[in-house]
Amino acid sequence: MKQPFEGTQEQQKNITHRQETDLLLLTLILKGQDDDELRKRIISSGIVESFLLIFINRDPNSISQEYSLAFFHITNNSSNEIKLLIYNKKPFLGLIRLLEHTDILVAGDAVASIFNIQISGSNTTKESDPHPHFESIQVYDGIKKIFALIQKNGSKYSRDRSALCIGYLFKAREIIDPIMRQVIINHLKSLLNDSDAWVKERAKNTLKYLSQNAG
Repeated sequence: MKQPFEGTQEQQKNITHRQETDLLLLTLILKGQDDDELRKRIISSGIVESFLLIFINRDPNSISQEYSLAFFHITNNSSNEIKLLIYNKKPFLGLIRLLEHTDILVAGDAVASIFNIQISGSNTTKESDPHPHFESIQVYDGIKKIFALIQKNGSKYSRDRSALCIGYLFKAREIIDPIMRQVIINHLKSLLNDSDAWVKERAKNTLKYLSQNAG
């Protein structure tokens, strides 16, 4: 992951192939595991920074799902402490760039990673306090780009996570844009009957946040 992405087109192709092979292994190791110590070792190795440099510097559409999925699994099934460690690496610029990826699976992984990191911000602040990550995402026009994922005819997975993302970000804030507000609230209400218990619970929490700021 730390190897400079340079050389001829063939050399760059070989670097990408080696990285993708390593990332498939990393995904297999992390998937379904809630091992915080393992994630701490991964984070301390500098791999998160390597991911973010790739997300920021490479053409987004050249980045395969091996990259986005492995990063997602670092953020998933992890404690608030791990999520805050990742947040401190300033991950949002790189992840927001991936939201416009032509592969909806990569965009879905990116918005799910953003939401996983956001959860720590909500969990570690009072319900009446604004979300601490709001400005960090808004500075890159992130809310508009997350909302665009809902409006695309993409996967249910990415649309659900996008609605949850925006709902959490507007904790203790009013969604001023009336179209955005209506779309987000309607989508979240539809998730109250979702077959996925995790999604259903998050939607309930998000609507609770938004009802406090109905304006």
